[in-house]
Amino acid sequence: MAANLRKYKYDGSSNTRPNTSSSKTSHSPDKATPAPAEGSAMDIASVKADILSSLRKEISSVIREELKSTLAEEFDSLTKEIKAVKTEIVNNTAAIRTEIEQMKAHVKTVEAGLSTWSDEVVSVQETVQDLNKQMKDLQEKCEDLEGRMRRGNIRITGVPEHPGSSSPTAVSKLIQEVLQMEKEVRVERSHRSLMQRRPGDTPRVIIARLHNEGDVMDILRRARDRAGQLKYKGNPIAMFPDYTANVAKARAAFTEVRRMLRGRQGIRYGLFYPAKFRISHNNVEKEFVDATKALDYVKKNKEGIHSSNNNLSIQYIPMSVLRCRYVHTLHD
Repeated sequence: MAANLRKYKYDGSSNTRPNTSSSKTSHSPDKATPAPAEGSAMDIASVKADILSSLRKEISSVIREELKSTLAEEFDSLTKEIKAVKTEIVNNTAAIRTEIEQMKAHVKTVEAGLSTWSDEVVSVQETVQDLNKQMKDLQEKCEDLEGRMRRGNIRITGVPEHPGSSSPTAVSKLIQEVLQMEKEVRVERSHRSLMQRRPGDTPRVIIARLHNEGDVMDILRRARDRAGQLKYKGNPIAMFPDYTANVAKARAAFTEVRRMLRGRQGIRYGLFYPAKFRISHNNVEKEFVDATKALDYVKKNKEGIHSSNNNLSIQYIPMSVLRCRYVHTLHD
């Protein structure tokens, strides 16, 4: 480009402009045409074209070089970043693989532990079931043992409290007097219930241990025959068997059923020890340990049961044989 510019460099010594003075003074017959001016214009246009072409080429070359340099720098930077990311990915992948392997090892350890723990849980469950069975058996044995120990006891309610009122001698005289027994009843020991009495409360229950179990059955039979009529020094009293708390609660649940059957014609029913309610009607005998089921049975068969308040008698069955408190028999 510089060479081209130098080629068309302006030279001041060469005067291309026409001499007007000479033109004015000279009167040559053949006038010269303005060919030199037209040639100069063409040269200028050619120079401009060459300059523009050279500029375009130079600018294109410069831009190309700049783009190449910039792209090369950016490419190098991008390549470095890609390599760094690739290295980081490789490192992270290795770390992840290591963690996965560790997790696999932990999972295998946990699976082995779970298998062992599952076997231990099964063993513990079997042990617990066995212990529950043993505990239930022991509870039943304790309940039965306590019930057998109480078979020689009676409970007396309504006796006013004063010093000596619950002594064995006083209780023996009370039983003989109230039940009009010919012989004196031998009482081994007696005491009031252990609950604390507050002012205004009813007298506490007397629990008496008799020497002879036959006397216990005789006393309870006489007390049932005169139920609601026993009085001691003007105070109404009552005598009951001495049941355990669980047995007393279970037997009390059948109170409503016994009330509904009382006075029904052709029905035999009884409450057997510890808490088994038996109903006999039309040669059909049913036994219940659940008071709710017994009550439902009586309500469903209520239409076939006729009420009669006459000819009611009480048939006593010894406790030593059936361990039953009483059986009601209704005669037609």
